[in-house]
Amino acid sequence: MLSETIIMPKTDKRKYPRVETRNVVSYVCVDKEGNEIGEGIGETLNISQGGILLKSPYPIESEFVLLMSIDLENNIMEIKGKIAHSKKNKSGKYETGISFLGTRDENIQTIKSFIKTYHSQKTRNR
Repeated sequence: MLSETIIMPKTDKRKYPRVETRNVVSYVCVDKEGNEIGEGIGETLNISQGGILLKSPYPIESEFVLLMSIDLENNIMEIKGKIAHSKKNKSGKYETGISFLGTRDENIQTIKSFIKTYHSQKTRNR
């Protein structure tokens, strides 16, 4: 009797699909009371409705963060988040997963702006 091996496709367990982005963002690290405890600059790697993956030269050492970037109309985009995970990659940079805080509508508007800005910059650089 021959037995068959069924190979199941690898499924992504993420709640929302990721969209690649490469936006420069500044961030402010804050404590639970909202007091600023640090700041830095990073680059987004991907974004979804639930969060963002940020690459930075240094670890983000706070529980909460406020991300800021400039959109196509030179408006400041801001989004609040909570650090979900952080790890050092092979190049020595830090990749930090940030879960968004705030209302769904606020987050979606900011996410759309991040994606539009990325695609506009990508088109200009060709």
